[in-house]
Amino acid sequence: MRRFRYSCIVTSSRSLFDGVPGPTPWYSRPGDFAVQGFHWEYADGKTRLVGDAGVVAVLNSYNYVLKLDSSTLLIWNQRREADDQSTAPVHLVVIRPGLLPSFGGDLENEISRMSKAHARLALPEPPDVSMYLNTDVAGKNISAVFPKELQAIDELLILCDSSAIAPREDGINANLALLVAKPRQSTFHLYPQDWFNSSDLDFGYQWITRVVRDPQTDHVHGEGFRLKPFELDDSLRQLARGSMPESDFFRGV
Repeated sequence: MRRFRYSCIVTSSRSLFDGVPGPTPWYSRPGDFAVQGFHWEYADGKTRLVGDAGVVAVLNSYNYVLKLDSSTLLIWNQRREADDQSTAPVHLVVIRPGLLPSFGGDLENEISRMSKAHARLALPEPPDVSMYLNTDVAGKNISAVFPKELQAIDELLILCDSSAIAPREDGINANLALLVAKPRQSTFHLYPQDWFNSSDLDFGYQWITRVVRDPQTDHVHGEGFRLKPFELDDSLRQLARGSMPESDFFRGV
């Protein structure tokens, strides 16, 4: 079985971030190819996965979509809980759109139900794979049994909120973590993003959208909205020495 990371090999003609998942709707643009026979559309505040037979998946904001092969997608998301004392697990699902029926005449009812339930993702039938990674423990390796469909992946880098990160003294609940999943090793680890959580950034206006490991240097890089690209140090909690100072991270639009 072929083993791979979802990060891209960098060449002189490609960006490090080419093909790296970012949150819907910003990174699954209308008309973009998803997998063979399917593309993305945007309507009613939702991102839709559409094939010849119709819509086979509806995605709310903040879903990450990774193409595993020409017919398979990995999607992950994290619900926002009303209870500030706990954070929901990261939910990962694997789907093969070509094997899913379309919503057909149930589409509008499903979108209405989805909105009322604040659901992140709606499918016409259960996914091929569904698993959860808890977000309430940080700073240690956690064992997890990954399904065989994900064991071909060396590493997944997932941005999430974690209730293991204490609120700041000023009451701001900045709890961003980088979840590094190692499906082949059956472990994952949450690294609090101390540099970001303790910053003076406007978290409602500036946020990190995606991260990637450079296969040549093994360093983790990130980018976001109204932020300049950055690099993490070996702790995966702080910026690398020589990275931009905090005052330079703001970038207007």
